[in-house]
Amino acid sequence: MKSPFNIKNSVDLRGLSCPVNAVRAKDAIAALGDEELIEVVVDEGQALINVVRSINDAGYRIFKSEPRENSIAIIVGRRKTVS
Repeated sequence: MKSPFNIKNSVDLRGLSCPVNAVRAKDAIAALGDEELIEVVVDEGQALINVVRSINDAGYRIFKSEPRENSIAIIVGRRKTVS
């Protein structure tokens, strides 16, 4: 079965502190086309909270999050729905 996600790239923000991780996440998302998604990998805890808040405040959409070892992978895009 084909994934409904067209993931263009992945950005690893583990180990970066705020606001650097949030700014880099927003910059990577802003570079996407309308039908593209990106995987953003962040540390658990406060980093995750800050990056998710920043993504939401910028008006981007989180489609899925997936736990990883000591981190979370977030699938994010600029579009409103998955086709």
